[in-house]
Amino acid sequence: MDLYQHGAATHVGLYRKRNEDAYLVKKEQPVKIFAVADGLGGHSGGDVASQLTLKVIEASKYNTSLLKENIKDAVEKANEQVLETASANPQLQGMGTTLTMVALYKDYGVIAHVGDSRAYLYRQGKLSQLTEDHTLVGELLRQGRLDPQEAMKHPQRHVLLQAIGLEPRLDIDIHDIYLRDGDNLLICTDGLTGLIREEELANILAEEGQLQQKAERFIEETNARGGFDNTTVLLVSYRVGEG
Repeated sequence: MDLYQHGAATHVGLYRKRNEDAYLVKKEQPVKIFAVADGLGGHSGGDVASQLTLKVIEASKYNTSLLKENIKDAVEKANEQVLETASANPQLQGMGTTLTMVALYKDYGVIAHVGDSRAYLYRQGKLSQLTEDHTLVGELLRQGRLDPQEAMKHPQRHVLLQAIGLEPRLDIDIHDIYLRDGDNLLICTDGLTGLIREEELANILAEEGQLQQKAERFIEETNARGGFDNTTVLLVSYRVGEG
């Protein structure tokens, strides 16, 4: 029985030459892994960093009784791998990536997050952000010095305070989530959230259609609004009793 249906889409956008985003869906083991990574724009090797990070996450082992510890180890190993690869390849120096991942087992999940990609929970018509942006603007929001509309247009909205591959020490946000029948998760890069407000995200999630159709709809909407960045959308639904 597959408790987790999903849909996924990624697009380079209308201005970038390459897609530095990547996503991962791993459903073969008891713990299911869903993740997105956004290679740092303007840095060499952003696509290498995002893909390498997800390869490490995919190859890691996850025990249901040690899930938080396993996830922390996997993310820290990804950070080490990106740093080591950049150190050994001068053309890749300075590369990095965000990471937002959700590991699910039955109705229990663990979210791990570094950077400004995001995870949301859509439950009974309400959208709630599950992650906090590790950005300068995100910090200003938490301090009450900006409102969400100001944040979307702030000239320093892309300034990251931390990301995988930048420093040996990494502060990973890790926390639990418990799902209810009918819940949906939206995991995405900032190519989506930089152009579409949360109430609009919720409206699209409320539309009729399959998850894959909705994921593609998000991509179409970002490109219709300028497509200034790579965009990746991963949708996951939790449905008890569906096979």
